[in-house]
Amino acid sequence: MDHDTHTAMQRRQSRRETGRRSWQRTGLVLLAGFLIWLVLDATVLQYNSYHRSPPGARRTAALDILDPIAQLAKALHLDAPVAAANEALGRTGEGGFTYPPLPPPTTVPKGATTTTIPPRVPTARHRLHVLIVGDSLGGDLAYPLQSDLTATGVVAVNVNWVVSTGLTRLDYYNWIRELKGLIYEDHPQLIIGMMGANDATGMVAPPLQFNTKPWRAQYERNVATFFSIAKQDGRQVLWVSVPIIQDKGRNLEFQVVRDLQQKEARIHHAVYFDSDSVLSPHGTYAAYLRVGGQLALVRTPSDGIHLTPAGGALLASAVMTAIAQDLHIRLR
Repeated sequence: MDHDTHTAMQRRQSRRETGRRSWQRTGLVLLAGFLIWLVLDATVLQYNSYHRSPPGARRTAALDILDPIAQLAKALHLDAPVAAANEALGRTGEGGFTYPPLPPPTTVPKGATTTTIPPRVPTARHRLHVLIVGDSLGGDLAYPLQSDLTATGVVAVNVNWVVSTGLTRLDYYNWIRELKGLIYEDHPQLIIGMMGANDATGMVAPPLQFNTKPWRAQYERNVATFFSIAKQDGRQVLWVSVPIIQDKGRNLEFQVVRDLQQKEARIHHAVYFDSDSVLSPHGTYAAYLRVGGQLALVRTPSDGIHLTPAGGALLASAVMTAIAQDLHIRLR
């Protein structure tokens, strides 16, 4: 090999190495840019995954990644630039839309009655629009209930459940604001709710210790506002209670939440469905129940709170019966 050929080969090798290093640098810059964008925009991506992505493995995987990143971004205020930009564009800080204000919640005097406009008889052409909301326990009910409602062929269902939320920590997730948006977007005629498993805790804004007199008063106001907004414009509301749980000490705390929710449901003329009538028929926690003649696990053994698919299906079937008997809506 002569000198010129050897020199040319060295130059080509040098150019290849230079090009490879250049691509590596470009890749690192792009990766760094992606990670910075992911952190800054994590709360918006998390919000969109919760509210826009259909249930399924992809949504679950996305939230598994986004939830801790969004929490970090919020804790370090790294989401502030994106939140400010969203608010400047007329959106919420998380990237959701702002909605025209609904009429102020109504106050129902004690002993008063309200007139609820009955929903039309649903047909395949003119379906009943149902909104199901809740926490993760509500999500255990939402999927089988959505399936049962959709199977009738006369119901259009929208589901919105969010883990670790409720009507206590509105500073963390403001269900009252979200409900306004869901009503504006979906125009439901019937709202079915199940949440409260995360409500037996203190408040942050304002700071109130759980089950003190000020806490109870504020929690009642939160629940009353939620029910009042849900009931406006003749909508019907069916509220499913949090069932008895395995931990007896925590169950006493849950009872505080159940009692206040039932009180406000009665005041606002929402149908209150006691889930214990199905999941704890003997008045005590039951991990197993007979379903279709066979013994089935209806509560998750890991926490003694959530419902298994069999438990969710059992409760959904009972709620379908309540829709027919208590709300007088014929779906079948």
